[in-house]
Amino acid sequence: MNWVSCALMKRGLRAPALVLAPMLGLLVACHHETPSDDARADGEKIFGNVCARCHGADGKGGIAAGGATAPRNFCDHAFQTSRSDQDLKTVIRKGKGGMPAFGDLFSDSDLDGLVLKLRAFDPQKQ
Repeated sequence: MNWVSCALMKRGLRAPALVLAPMLGLLVACHHETPSDDARADGEKIFGNVCARCHGADGKGGIAAGGATAPRNFCDHAFQTSRSDQDLKTVIRKGKGGMPAFGDLFSDSDLDGLVLKLRAFDPQKQ
C-alpha cells in the first residue's frame, strides 16, 4: 500500500484511496519530458545566426561555394526520415563532408533546439 492509500484510509476514505492510488501511478508513468520552449527558441536563434548562412533561412540548402558539396536540404522528407535525432546531433558536433564540426560549441539543450528546428522543415510534418 502506498502513502496515498494509507493517508486516505486513516481518514476513513478507503474507496477513494483505491481509485486515486492507481491514477497517481498512471500520472507518474505517463510523464515524459518535452523540449522546453527555451530550447525551441534557442534552436531558432542558433539556426538563424549560424546554420542559415549555408543552409538558407528556408532550410533548402543552397549552392556550394568553390565546388564543395551543396549544403543539406532539410526540406527533403527522404533526408528527414533517414536520420535520427542523434545522427543530426553527431553531424553538428563532428561535422561531415563540407559540414564543419562545431564540437562543444553548442550545449545539449542547444542541440535539442536545433534538431527541433531541423525537423520543422520536414514538409510531411507541416
